[in-house]
Amino acid sequence: MKYLFRLLAIVAAFALLFSAYGGRVDPTVWTLPSLATLALPVVTLVVLVLLVLLAVFKQWRSAVVIVGALMLSWPTLRLISPVNFGHSKADPDKTQLKVMTMNVTQFNWSKGEPPSKNMRYILDEDADIVVIQEGLLYYSYEGLVTVKPMLQELYKKYPYRKKQYFDVGILSKYPFEEVKSPVLAQDTLGYFIKAWDVDAPGGNLRVVSMHLSSLRFTGNDSQLIESMNTPSGRKNRIRSVAQKLDVGFRSHARQAKAMRQLLDETPGDVLVMGDMNDTPGSFAYRTVCGEDLRDAWADTGFGPVYTFHDHHMYVKIDHILYRGDMKVLSCRCDKKGESDHYPLVAVIER
Repeated sequence: MKYLFRLLAIVAAFALLFSAYGGRVDPTVWTLPSLATLALPVVTLVVLVLLVLLAVFKQWRSAVVIVGALMLSWPTLRLISPVNFGHSKADPDKTQLKVMTMNVTQFNWSKGEPPSKNMRYILDEDADIVVIQEGLLYYSYEGLVTVKPMLQELYKKYPYRKKQYFDVGILSKYPFEEVKSPVLAQDTLGYFIKAWDVDAPGGNLRVVSMHLSSLRFTGNDSQLIESMNTPSGRKNRIRSVAQKLDVGFRSHARQAKAMRQLLDETPGDVLVMGDMNDTPGSFAYRTVCGEDLRDAWADTGFGPVYTFHDHHMYVKIDHILYRGDMKVLSCRCDKKGESDHYPLVAVIER
């Protein structure tokens, strides 16, 4: 029994470290580490259960192995489940800005049921700067039936607006200029990056809205993830999921590198917000963050949180990242709206 526990502890420690640092491996070279990173929350839970069992059976040497792996994995685990007590104190001499990111799933346009709960939430939250994803290309706000009842309020609160392409847009209380860059010309359907220089209190603030490509799971794929007890054809569906993940991770790697190029060319204060379609610690996340961006949730939040909640898949794939002469006072995820994504809201000080 003692040697069995030791073997389990070694295997579990390796799995945890592999999952925690798999995001350092470029998926265009090897995809398996990215798959492991996606499974990090589950792996961590299994490891913690094993640690409890080791304590119950007083297998202390094996427990030390697990504790050591947890400590070594903490730089990544804190991104998923930070432990921050209390709130940062505001400086009365500095200005506060409330910012928000939300994947609005076309403001429920396809169902045509006004008013849009997503737009209602945005207006009620009254953030200074909002970036949206999946904002719908083919219609202006005036053409969206679900938004029409709130147009006057929208225009009054956000005199500066831009909705571009199929996907991303910005609502701002402050004037802005669109950023022109060859990197931004690489946009394709399902992958969009747009940037604006906002004339915000405290000086120019570059706001980058991102939406990396979706993994594009179908209902059957999602059901397979929910339960492996599927009928005939299981192997084909497993292969389908694996192929989509492989293509998705490789696409994210290329897109994240392009975004990193834009950030390297950008001086000063930067906010990067949006739907990355990838989790904290992943290769795309690490690439975008580089050595200079910080995560608003990791710096001010407490415990695990998820922003995507469709098909019983609960993962944090929406992010607020920042750098420069500013401080995040708080960050929260509100379970509001009618989207398959929950919004993230942060208060920053400049």
